[in-house]
Amino acid sequence: MELITLNPSLCDAFKERMLSNQWHISHQDAGQTHLVGWGYEITWQKLSGAVTLRYFDKQGVATVFLEVNQDALPETQALVDTLNTRNG
Repeated sequence: MELITLNPSLCDAFKERMLSNQWHISHQDAGQTHLVGWGYEITWQKLSGAVTLRYFDKQGVATVFLEVNQDALPETQALVDTLNTRNG
């Protein structure tokens, strides 16, 4: 499993691109974290690839990372690189 940091401002674009690239949501959850924040996670799957987006907001400071298995790593890294380039 690889971890990729994602700029919180890119979450919506990332989610849209995952769906448009035929990744299917297999799990979603949201709720309060650490008593002073909230967060959500979404897991997508395509063939043997799996990507989980974990979003945490603690007192207005957002942190986002992706957990990516080896089968999904090349496509996911390319997607993140494209989003970073367009918004960098």
